[in-house]
Amino acid sequence: MNTKRIIALLATVGLPDDLLKSAGDDWRLRDDLSLSSAETLHLQILLEDLRCTGFSLWDTHDHSLEELEQLIDAVPEILALDNVSTINNSEGYNG
Repeated sequence: MNTKRIIALLATVGLPDDLLKSAGDDWRLRDDLSLSSAETLHLQILLEDLRCTGFSLWDTHDHSLEELEQLIDAVPEILALDNVSTINNSEGYNG
């Protein structure tokens, strides 16, 4: 599965490019990417800005990148990848 949109959001959150370039679809936010509380909150807000609702990154389930990409896919008329960078004031991920 293509996880470019969630990778772009994680780059916006501030995760290092080298880590994101090596990330697999099955990587999990806490176990593999070691998201901090601040990074988790930032990602939750970014996903909600994309109209992804009805989920929580704070529950006991450690979401994989593939699961989050599927969550984005489930939103009708989701913003294109080109528009993801407009949510962020910094440069988008170029991986």
